Amino acid sequence: MSDFKCTNCELCGKEVDAKLMCSIILNDEEEKEKACWCVCKDCMQNFNENIKNYYKEIINDKPNKK
Repeated sequence: MSDFKCTNCELCGKEVDAKLMCSIILNDEEEKEKACWCVCKDCMQNFNENIKNYYKEIINDKPNKK
């Protein structure tokens, strides 16, 4: 697999070097699937908080197994 080079930030749109940030999404077949975005250093903190809050909402919405 070749390296993916980010040329702009997908959050703010700046044309700067950005880092590829990935989060893991679990699908129905219990396989791991990654979702990735190019994020610049200025948007990094906001990205991390948004991802954490996104998954927190999903976890809180799932019914508890008993």
